[in-house]
This record gives sequence, C-alpha cells and structure tokens, in this order.
Amino acid sequence: MSIERNKTQAPAVDHAVAIINLIAASSFPLTLSEICKQTNIPAASAHRVINSLVQHQMVSLDPRRKRSYSVGSRIFEVASTVFSKQSLIPFFYPIAEILKNEIHLSILLSVPVGNQMVVVSKVEPLLGNAFDIYIGQTIRMHESASGKALLSMQTDEFRQNYFSLDSVTNTLSKSDKKETLSELDRAALLGYSVNYGEFDGRISTMAAPVMNLRNEPVAAISIVIKSKVFDPADARQYSKNLVQAARQLSSRII
Repeated sequence: MSIERNKTQAPAVDHAVAIINLIAASSFPLTLSEICKQTNIPAASAHRVINSLVQHQMVSLDPRRKRSYSVGSRIFEVASTVFSKQSLIPFFYPIAEILKNEIHLSILLSVPVGNQMVVVSKVEPLLGNAFDIYIGQTIRMHESASGKALLSMQTDEFRQNYFSLDSVTNTLSKSDKKETLSELDRAALLGYSVNYGEFDGRISTMAAPVMNLRNEPVAAISIVIKSKVFDPADARQYSKNLVQAARQLSSRII
C-alpha cells in the first residue's frame, strides 16, 4: 500500500492517511515494522506519525500483539457523528426492503460528500447475490450512477464547478466530458441514471435521485447487478420500481 501515487505537498499528512488506511483495512493489529514495510514509510517518520495518531486517538495500541496498532476510538466517534447526520437511513430501510423483494437485487443508499458519493446504507438479497460493496465506500460523482443521478438534478453552476475541479478534469478527456454531460441530460429526462463497470469494473448500477422539499438532490438509491450491461427488458422494469422507491423516500424528508 505505497503512498507514492497519492503524494501531496504535506508528507506528514500523506503518511498519516496511509497508516490509517492500512490499519483500518487490516484484520489484525500491525506492528511498526509491518506498517513501514507495507507503506514504504521510513521507520523514524512512521514512528513520529503513529505517536501523534495515538495521542489524538486515531490509532491505538492493541494488547493482542506486543507494540502493535489498531484503529483508535476517535475514528469511530467521527464516523458515528457523520452517520448520525444521515436522517434518511431509517426511512430507507423499509422502502429498500420492498424494492429488494420486487427485483431481488442489492439496494444502496448513497449521499454526496464533497465531490464524492459515499455508500451509507445497503440492503441485500440472498447471501449468494451479495456484493463486496461496503458502508463508507466512496466513488467520484461522474464515475457512478448515483453521482450522475445527483448531477443530473443540479444547477448549471453546480455542474460547471464540479467539472472544473482538478480531480475531475485530470480524469476526463474532452470527449469523455461531452459524453458524461449527455448522460446527465438523459438522466434528467428519464429520472434515473445507468453506469457500467462501476466499483470493481464487473458490475452495473442504476440510480435515481432522492429530492428534498426544495427540490434539491440529497441522496440516491441504486440497484446493482453482476453484469456489464442491463438487459433492456429488465432495465425497464427495474427503472419503474427504482424511481418509485426514490419518490417514496423523497416524500419522507424535508
């Protein structure tokens, strides 16, 4: 898990983020040498950063292994604070359960955080049809059906600001941007967006925006299939159920 690809002009922050990401993804506590080996951070730098993270309770010493580290309590406090703000989640579950029983697919609820879409809840069918999509997973708006669904309902100013971001312009060619904008216009007309090759490149998603009383997009409900494309007949039926579910959720928020 080298940090070379995501280097910024703040090495200490880069190191802290890399260490937290590594520890959070590990199923067991990690020692300093293991952390250095997997992140390529020099031992002296890693030691200083970890000591600071421990002081701020972002990382904690774990008694299961000598001088090893795991996620700190502050991480859970921050996550809980963000999670508690998602007032849509209690309303989402019963609607998602009905939708799941109608189409027998995984249902996701995603919300915008900055220029990313974050999965905040999910309802899945039988275990064999579940997907390796976790709560907290993020993806850029223009790379997801949920993000495109929200962008399709945003103002022209919002779209212009979004597509002027360095993190977006660096990943989109002129032709790709033109195609994406065309997709947004189509999504605005249909009431839903479709995206192929999302997350791990092997799944397709369809999403409909959730609107508040001011007609502002605040979230998106998505359905997921293990296929490169949606069967046209299935897509028509899925879209009807999906849009109806999004409207039901929209009617429950302010």
